Amino acid sequence: MTLIAIDAGHGMDTPGKRTPPFADGTIMKENEFNEATAQYLSEALKRNGFAVVLVAPEKEDTPLKTRVQRANDAKADAYISIHANAYGNGWNSANGIESWIYDKSNADTLRLAEDIEKEVTAMTKRRDRGVKRSSDLYVLRYTSMMAVLVECGFLTNLEEALLLTSQSYRKNCAEGICKGICDYYGVAYTAEKPQQQEDCCPKRYEKVQQLPYGREVIQMLIDNGFLQGEEKGNLNLTLDMVRIFMVLYRAGVFEKEQKTISAKSKKSGKKTKA
Repeated sequence: MTLIAIDAGHGMDTPGKRTPPFADGTIMKENEFNEATAQYLSEALKRNGFAVVLVAPEKEDTPLKTRVQRANDAKADAYISIHANAYGNGWNSANGIESWIYDKSNADTLRLAEDIEKEVTAMTKRRDRGVKRSSDLYVLRYTSMMAVLVECGFLTNLEEALLLTSQSYRKNCAEGICKGICDYYGVAYTAEKPQQQEDCCPKRYEKVQQLPYGREVIQMLIDNGFLQGEEKGNLNLTLDMVRIFMVLYRAGVFEKEQKTISAKSKKSGKKTKA
């Protein structure tokens, strides 16, 4: 049986791995996303006939050497490290999914990463940033099997940060990774039963006019560049996400952000959209 090592990247107390503050002052730590998605991936892989080893099940930040040693000792066939990306310290427009492999990885590892990247972007409908290579990511360099690190969205992008907090998005990321692994190994992917999907995955709305409420707020966010949707313009919003956007709007978060952007543009001598 093929054994997959799953790494929930970082620990709950790893410095700096978190979103900027939301309107209510709360933040989401990266490991909240990583840990939940790792559990969903474990369930999905077992459903599809794979064996699983969790290399960082602790709440604290398990040392990288320990994570890698556990995978190597278990003789895992592949190593998947789950992360959320970030750019800078405040909210910005960086967005999308990207996967990483060691810069000296062979063609098999590249194909696994490409399969995972393809399926995660398809499941989440986020921007495909592609597969990239690194020479210094420890879990990619020192594992003795194929290893892929998946960045599932940006903590510093408000739209994606809200997605990263949702259980449905976490599950979609996990199912996408699982589908990619199935693609690589030639395994026919088995989805959850319809009742399981209904219980965990709320209805999504692609267009503003489909929303039962909050249309004016969502349209305003689109018009002002705060909300873009995926490449074809589909919003992929749940009602929970619409409610969060409405709360942030009423709290004046977007107004403050627009003023900040306008002030920066004036300082640089550029005109801004009203």
